[in-house]
Parts: sequence; C-alpha cells; structure tokens
Amino acid sequence: MIDRLPHRGRWALLDRVVQTGPTEVVTEATFMPDAVEGHFPGDPVVPGALLLEAVAQSLLVLSEGLGIAGRPRLAGFDRVRFLAPVVPPATVRVELGLRGRSGAALQGDARVLLDDVVVATARVTGTVG
Repeated sequence: MIDRLPHRGRWALLDRVVQTGPTEVVTEATFMPDAVEGHFPGDPVVPGALLLEAVAQSLLVLSEGLGIAGRPRLAGFDRVRFLAPVVPPATVRVELGLRGRSGAALQGDARVLLDDVVVATARVTGTVG
C-alpha cells in the first residue's frame, strides 16, 4: 500500500501500514539522525513539519482504503499540538481516524506516538481528485 503513494526518495516517510480499517489507519515512520541534520546541532530533534507530513501521508493511505483515487492535495492542518520532542533514531506510530468525508475531501484526527507516548496531535484535511 505504501509503495502506491506518490512520495519518493527522502519524502517517502512511511515505513509500513500497521493496521487499516474502514475509518482508521495506523502507520509507522522511522526518522534517522541524517534526516534531521542541522536541526539542531548537538541536540537533534525531528522537525514538527516532518511529523505532520507523516500524518498527511497516512491520510493518503486512508483515502486509498476508501477507494478514493486521483491526485492528492493537502488542504490544511488544525489544532496542531507538539507535546514532546522526537529524538532520532526513532520510530513513531501515526494513528489516524476519519472525522468526516465530503466527496473526495477527507478530514481526520491524528495522534503521533513514540513508545506509546503521544508526542503530537493534529486535525488534517486533504482532497483527492
């Protein structure tokens, strides 16, 4: 399923799909030290933007499971909270539940976890068409 996402190279953040269902998806993304080089020297932290990109890619996995085909577009994030730093090497789990759907537009609520500790939450909206 991940190999069908349009992301390639270092932008293909998801390592695997752990679980899928009609209204939820659980994925994993691993961040190595070279992915965060310079953020911050001597105290590396995974940028929040990379955590949000993993959430956005998880929404694509969910949309594919719903049978929505087409070119993906990220519409936005709301209620983003970063609750704890993610220091590489680290594998995070993204738990994303479908909040609503209108045609090809989806909205989901996400939790990003590291070792069962919630490190970020967000509401994500995207369209496929």
